[in-house]
Amino acid sequence: MGALTSILDALFLAYFIIHIPTTLLVDSQSVLPADWFPSWAREMLQWHIKTNGDHLVSSNPVWFVSMVWCETVLQMPFFFVAAWAFIKKANWIRIPCIIYGSHVATTMVPILGDILFGPESGPNKHVLAAIYVPYLIVPVLLVIRMAAAEKPWASTGAGKRRGGKSKAQ
Repeated sequence: MGALTSILDALFLAYFIIHIPTTLLVDSQSVLPADWFPSWAREMLQWHIKTNGDHLVSSNPVWFVSMVWCETVLQMPFFFVAAWAFIKKANWIRIPCIIYGSHVATTMVPILGDILFGPESGPNKHVLAAIYVPYLIVPVLLVIRMAAAEKPWASTGAGKRRGGKSKAQ
């Protein structure tokens, strides 16, 4: 189980780190003024919309915009904290990760439902769903990983004090 846990932890760390520029430069374009973004980021998003038929990003329904606001305001700071905690193997991140993973997995249900079955779903709906589905799978795996043990990193990790106690506990 140790090798699988290490692989998952590396996946989660990469997910959090990659999600920072993705949220800053791509996703937040749905809620922030266009002139706040470099032209190449705006062009990249337009390419994605055209190539993958992302009707949610192109039409920005209110329910979708509210979820992007949550990502931009709540999740974005968490990505930095979670990345640091995974590097340090800090056990205190367990409950925040369960909350984060549950929140994101829940938001992905209506998004994927709209992509696959909504009235605006297009011929590329399976490709578009494949782009979005990792944002369901990884958070669900994160919840499972963090719910499986009260101390995800047991006695390992930074912050070990004399006497066997850890600051991260």
